[in-house]
Amino acid sequence: MRIAHLADVHLGYRAYTRTTSAGLNRREVDVFKAFQSVLQRVIDLNPDIVIIAGDLFHSVRPSNYTINNAYRLLRDFRNQTPAPLVIIGGNHDTPKSVDTGCILDLFDSIPNVFIRHHGYHAVAFPELDCAVYCLPYFALEDRAQYLLRPEAGPSTNILTVHGTVQGVVRSRDSEALQAHPSEFHFEEWNYAAFGHYHIRCELEPNAYYAGSIEYTSTNIWEECPGARGRPSPKGFVLYDTDAGKADFFETPDLRYVRDLGVLNAESLSAAEVMEGIDARLASVPGGLNEKILRIVVEAFPRALQKELDWQRLRSLKNDALHLDVVFRPQPETHRALGRTPGGGARPLELEWEDYAGGMEDVPRGIERSRLVELGNTFLRQAAEAEVGL
Repeated sequence: MRIAHLADVHLGYRAYTRTTSAGLNRREVDVFKAFQSVLQRVIDLNPDIVIIAGDLFHSVRPSNYTINNAYRLLRDFRNQTPAPLVIIGGNHDTPKSVDTGCILDLFDSIPNVFIRHHGYHAVAFPELDCAVYCLPYFALEDRAQYLLRPEAGPSTNILTVHGTVQGVVRSRDSEALQAHPSEFHFEEWNYAAFGHYHIRCELEPNAYYAGSIEYTSTNIWEECPGARGRPSPKGFVLYDTDAGKADFFETPDLRYVRDLGVLNAESLSAAEVMEGIDARLASVPGGLNEKILRIVVEAFPRALQKELDWQRLRSLKNDALHLDVVFRPQPETHRALGRTPGGGARPLELEWEDYAGGMEDVPRGIERSRLVELGNTFLRQAAEAEVGL
């Protein structure tokens, strides 16, 4: 059996301020294009079953535009492939309370689409001699009452989970929502499809985090190619249970996203700082247009603030879809919370991203990614004010 495993689609994700001629957020449109291209690739591959392992949507209450386009894409997808589609709920798209209602239920009306967003359920496919066991995000806390093992019957048993596996990544989830790998009994499943972690990761030869299909996390710089991140190609997994083999297919034509590294300004003149910024930007193929980029300027001295070419920086930012030049003051003037493993101060930006990204009760109508972005903007402004910028 061949299983197409997607996760963390995050339809409705928005970032930055640039819009299309129709007034749509550019990054929201990017994510829809990525989803459409991934679905087309899945159609071409013609798997036996398709799984979306949580977070189809970026929020519990997506916009009408997001809902309409998601419905259209999934309806057209189902018309072009006989493979059943199983979608489980994630922490972004599922309300904690069952009686609140979940937007995912809308897609139950599409033939051969199966939705599970609360509780632990098995979905049987007798025609495929297969069963898919679904453990969505809000069932993790009660997992001790479930037997996370396949029952006798089908020859192919698949587990799909949205949540944190301990030891894979430092998680913002509560301990109750972090599962030890041994709890899943991977050796008893033909395949285990995980979502929640946006970086593709092998848990066992038959168990994977597929990662997200686009850069939609609260800190995309941890995932994109660059000097300090752990580059994670975006896409989906195709697993063949007969061959015991996983193939990864990248999302085509993604927007160029790069962390261009750190420039230490401690012993530089203002002109040399600008030269360093220009040198990093010159390494970007094809110029800045339509790209998402970041440069971190560390140990920026107070004395340089009046000499820096701010007008040129504003011009550079206008050229890119988004250019984030982060100025961090010299260590003695830069307040920070926590410590790094080496004993150094941990930047406030990272502390804020961890805190805001892990908030369980984001107020209704507030987008988490926008909240994180706004907080980082205020922190940069405060840091610049601290050194008199």
